Formats: sequence, structure tokens, C-alpha cells
Amino acid sequence: MRNLDWAVVGLYFLFMLVVGLYFMRRASRSLADYFVSGRDLPWWVIALSAVATYTDAGLAPAVTMLTYQGGLLGNAVWWIPYVVWMPLGAVLWSKYWRRLGTVTSAELFNIRYSGRVAHTYRGIYAVFMSFGFIVVLMGYVSGWLGAALGPILGWEPLSLILFSAIVTAAYTVASGLSGVAYTDAYQFGIFLIGNIILVPIVLFAVGGMEHVYQTIEVTRGAAEAESFFRVLPPVRGLDALTIFAFIVQGLFFAASPTGGEGFTAQRFMAARNEFHAQVGQLFNAILTLIVRVVPFLFLGVIAAALYAPGSVTEPGEIWARMVRTYAPVGLLGLLVAGIFAAYMSTISTLMNWGASYIVNDFYKPFVRPSESERHYVWVGRIGSVVIFSLSLFVAYYFVEGLRAWFLFINSVVFAFILPLSWLRFFWWRLNIYGEAAALIIGLPLSYIVWFPLGFSNEQAHPFWQGFLLLFGLGFVTIVAVTYLTRPERIETLCEFYARCRPPGFWGPVVKDFDPEVRREIRQETVTDVIDCVLGVIFCTSAILAVISPLGRHWGIFAAALAVCLISGGIFIVRWSRRGVFRSLSAKPPNEHAELGVG
Repeated sequence: MRNLDWAVVGLYFLFMLVVGLYFMRRASRSLADYFVSGRDLPWWVIALSAVATYTDAGLAPAVTMLTYQGGLLGNAVWWIPYVVWMPLGAVLWSKYWRRLGTVTSAELFNIRYSGRVAHTYRGIYAVFMSFGFIVVLMGYVSGWLGAALGPILGWEPLSLILFSAIVTAAYTVASGLSGVAYTDAYQFGIFLIGNIILVPIVLFAVGGMEHVYQTIEVTRGAAEAESFFRVLPPVRGLDALTIFAFIVQGLFFAASPTGGEGFTAQRFMAARNEFHAQVGQLFNAILTLIVRVVPFLFLGVIAAALYAPGSVTEPGEIWARMVRTYAPVGLLGLLVAGIFAAYMSTISTLMNWGASYIVNDFYKPFVRPSESERHYVWVGRIGSVVIFSLSLFVAYYFVEGLRAWFLFINSVVFAFILPLSWLRFFWWRLNIYGEAAALIIGLPLSYIVWFPLGFSNEQAHPFWQGFLLLFGLGFVTIVAVTYLTRPERIETLCEFYARCRPPGFWGPVVKDFDPEVRREIRQETVTDVIDCVLGVIFCTSAILAVISPLGRHWGIFAAALAVCLISGGIFIVRWSRRGVFRSLSAKPPNEHAELGVG
């Protein structure tokens, strides 16, 4: 790192502090302003903020590593579930969460369920999410920061984390979700631009793509090279049962705090209206699945030519090696700033999200229910710092074996509770006891199955074994506990249904509804199912259209591009006819003043 590189990094950190101060006054007004941006986020900020949050410090090394190890389909471990859940999230869950008008997903428990048990469980869930899962997730993200920048700067992981912690905490604590969301857009741009510039520089240095293809065939052998460049399964590690497991995961991923719930739902709750939430998630799907990964697909393929199999002890550090070797002065600083940006965009979101549980679902309902809005905002700020401090401990002492943790965080940890994504919204009989059983039984069981029982060892246990075991046990447990305990009050269910209007099995709840209302809901359901199918086809074909030229499969490229354009065009026409895009220019109502907070 030269002086120019450090100057670029310094300017980036300074800008973050300025943004935090800019949004500080607005964020201090109320809980809704601090945690859901006054419900005034436009669709493009929702999209850029969401993709920036998914794009943590681990994306560059992770996608490069997965491509290096598994070829063009190496990223199928997250692509397959994402091409399912992201369109479903855009069509269905984005509008459901926006209609509910909550501040956090835990607030759902006091709307969907009734009684003292539901109220108590809301607090238990909030404590677990804020001081449990979110702390572990932040520790995992911090672990990737060390893998990304440690080989470049030569610093210890803890020093890297602390270096960025002060600025991250400062602007997050000051500005709330507004500052987090708007800085996310800027941070994502820095991260992406730097890596786009890096690709042709590295490619030129190694002699061009033709040389890359020839080297891979020599070092890996013809058969393995052919598998490396395949764009359609099956390939090694991606058999039929594994693909099925990933599809099941995607269908139900709306219940995952790393998917359609949690910080993603927080963006939906903060949208100007349900259409901003839907379009924002649709744009987010395109950015997340395609745009952000293209540079690292190239870098992963190039790395396969540079580093022979088995020559790298920690594949997660390959991206950093390439940056250190090939990035010129100035660009190196931009790339380092980009990794800090990716890290900080994710950490800031997680800090704000975790603090929202502490304040909205534990401190305010159970500890100090009658304080001022400014008091609660300050408690949220303190909670953000506490959560981040705990995550440093986790990152330093517990996060090892990044690939195993990648699959655990993104696919396994909530396998047991995934059925809740459908049961909460589509089945009237689910009660608070079934909901609670999924968390209390499932989370410790997931860890035991994945790590102590050895299901994280992909050589001994294909991914589908651990995932489907946990998912199946979860479904059976949730349904069994629900039927063994009393149903929720019909009055509570009617109020929830009137606010959310989901499809599914709600017979006892809707039997007294006006027949015209029931007909409209059925018609909306049919429309949504068609849109979901079109969205999945569009996302799948778009990925194929991106990776097939890298594998020189020109026939597949032409077919995928045609399907992508047709399905995308039909989807846009259907949403346009429904007035979705016209609604984006509507003036946002001051809903947070009317709805209040949990």
C-alpha cells in the first residue's frame, strides 16, 4: 500500500462520517425514523441497500473461491435457492411485510398470535436474535474481512476489524437506517467498480482468456476442465438430491433471517408503499444474482489457471493474492476501500437490525414501556455498539473453516424453521407453540447436526443429507406441536388476515368475509403465482446467459438469452398493467405517525 492507496481509503472513511452526521437529526425523531427510515425509502435505495448488505467482505473471496473450486457452477450452492426465493420475495413477502406495518419481524408475533405466551415469546425471540444469531452472523462476516484483507495489508484480523469498527459504529449509531441505506448504495458502487477495473488488468497480465482456457486444460486434465466449464448440472457435488434440497430451501427461504425475513424484511417495512417494496426487491434480485458476481466469476476462472489444485492452503485468500499481485497503485487503495465498504455496509445493517429487536421487542415492551421516543433511540444506539462488541469476540475465537461456515450461515442454521415462512401466512391453524418449538428445538439441533455430528464434511455427507434431515424434522415438529395445542383466537387471526390478505388455507377465518373480497384475493393469488413462476424463469435464464459465454456454450447462451428476454418482458408488462410502476411516483403517506411502533 502506497500513500495514494491510503489516501483513497482515508477519503472513503471520511465520507462515511459525513453521511452519518447528515442523517443524525432525522434519525433521532422516533423509533420509526431510526429503524425503518420513517417508511420513506424509495425502491432504488431498497435495492442498492439490500444488495450491499448481501455483499459483505466475504463476497469477493467467496465467489472467487467457489468458482476456483467448483467451476462455473461452483456458486450454485447459493444461486439455486436465491433464484427461487428472491422472485417469491419480490412478488409475495415484500408486500406482506409492508402491509403489516411493523418495525421488526418479531412484532409479527403480537399480530399473528394472541395471549401472554405470544407476548413473552416476542421478547425471547428478540433477545436470541440480537444477542445470539446476529452476533454470530457479524462474527462470520468479520472472519471474511480477515481472509479478504489480511494477505493484502499483512494485518491481523482483529486489527482490521477494529480499524473499520470506529467509523462503522459512528455513522450507524448516529444515522439509523436512513444513513445505513443511503451509504449502502455508495459503498456497493465503490466495491463493484474497483473489481470491474481489476478484471482486464489481471486478464492481460496472464495472457488473455485463450491462454486461461489452455492452462486449465493442462493443469486439471481434459475431463476435469470439461466439468469446470459446464453450465448445466449434474457436476461433482451437485447431484439431483442436492439440487432438490437447494430448491426446497429457496421455496421456504422467506423465513430465514438471511433471506426474506430479518434485514430484508426491514427494507420492505421501510418502503414508501408495497409497490416500492416489490420493485426494490425485483431490482435487488438482478443486482444480487448477476451484476455483483460477474467480476468474481472472471477472477475465479483466471485463478484456476494461476493456481493448480492443491497449491493453495486457504482458497478463501485467492482473491486477496490476485489483488496484491496485480492491482496497480491507486486501484489497490480503491479495492481495499471496496472491501471495507462491503464489510461496513453489512455490519451497519446488522447493527441497526439487532438494535431494533433490543428496543422495539424487548426493552420497550418489557423494561421501560413509557419512555420518550428519543430515549428509545438512544437505547438503540447503545445496543448497536454492544452487539458489535460481542461479535468481535465470536470472530476472534470461533470462526474457522470459512466454507463450512458459509454453508451453515446461508443454508443450514435455519433449515428447521423454514416451514414457518409458508405456515405463518398460508395456514390459519399455526399457533405460537408451533412457532416457538421451531426456534427452541431447531437452532441448537442445527448446530449439533452440522458441526459435532460432522455433516459439514462434504466428503462424508453431501449437503442434502443434513439440510433435508433438519427441514423434515422441522416440518413434522411444527405441525405436531401445533395440533397438540389450542388454536389462536379467531378474532386475532381475522385482524391479521385483514391487514396482510395472504392466500392459502384460511377457511375458518374468511368464511364471514364478503364474497367479492374473497374473489379478489383468489384472483390476486393466481396472478401472484404466475408472476412468481415468470420471475424464477427470468432469474435462472439470466444467470445461464451470463455464465454460458465463459464456458463457450453459445447454443445455451442464445436459448437462455431468449428465455430471459421473453419472461422478463412478460413480467414487466403484467406489472405495468397492474399499475405497479405508476405507483412508484405516488407521494408517500406519513404512515409511521399513524401506525406507531410495537
